[in-house]
Amino acid sequence: HDFVRTKSGMRFEYVHAGEVEKPLMLCMHGFPECWYSWRHILAKFSDRYHVVAFHSRGYGNSDKPEGIGKYHLDYLVNDVAEIIEALGYPKATLVAHDWGGAIAWRVPILFPHCVDKVIIMNCPNEEGVTKISFKQFMRSWYIFMFQLPYFPELFIRSNDYGSIGASFNGKNMGIKKASNKLSREEIDIYKHYTGRNIKYAINYYRACNPIYPGLGLKPKTRKIVHPVLLIWGDQDAALGLELAEGSVVRIAAGTDITLKVIPGSSHWVMQDEPELVHQEMEKFLKENE
Repeated sequence: HDFVRTKSGMRFEYVHAGEVEKPLMLCMHGFPECWYSWRHILAKFSDRYHVVAFHSRGYGNSDKPEGIGKYHLDYLVNDVAEIIEALGYPKATLVAHDWGGAIAWRVPILFPHCVDKVIIMNCPNEEGVTKISFKQFMRSWYIFMFQLPYFPELFIRSNDYGSIGASFNGKNMGIKKASNKLSREEIDIYKHYTGRNIKYAINYYRACNPIYPGLGLKPKTRKIVHPVLLIWGDQDAALGLELAEGSVVRIAAGTDITLKVIPGSSHWVMQDEPELVHQEMEKFLKENE
């Protein structure tokens, strides 16, 4: 594990594989995750990229500013641009999942010079969530629960962080492929990096409240000028396939976007079906060399 300090003074923990001379592939985790979600991609792509999986602010041993407002999306997006610069690269291929995806949709709009290509897994863009069904509204119950003070932290810490294990291995939300379910030791990695910092991770959801102004970052355009690959496990219990389809149909005109659906896969698509995800990534990266 290494650390990088950005020009804003924030210190981020990261795990990396591959030679630093190679182009940067920056992996951005979601909730309640950590670098370990990227273990297969760290191994697979380190022959041609310097693959870096960092812990977002509030996670792992990265800095944890106090105050809900410090977890506004603007700060998270700015962090990515500054991390790329602090690591010494002009730009990166972004690979992101869940909350990392929410950040990765905005980085190429606000900081286009930092980005080469974008690969997002199981996270819609803002256009994708403009029309949601009642079924999707019900799937998103936890987002409303996370707005409450104290209770979400108590809920997640209860039963030895039982909800973290259930997220990855449970019948509803968990990894579908039996051979790829996480071991107890692997679940402990998530408890270690995410469980003990759970307040900060939940603040990502709380900071979506419009009372928090962020940095006032306003995109000049919604069009993404870089190629985008959206990978989606179609058995995601939290985010329905309609969000992926809406993200593609309603994205700003002129954006080069490809949707690849991984049938039978859960929300944790890169852990559920790593080989299929790698195939789609390989194809996309080759086509956009």
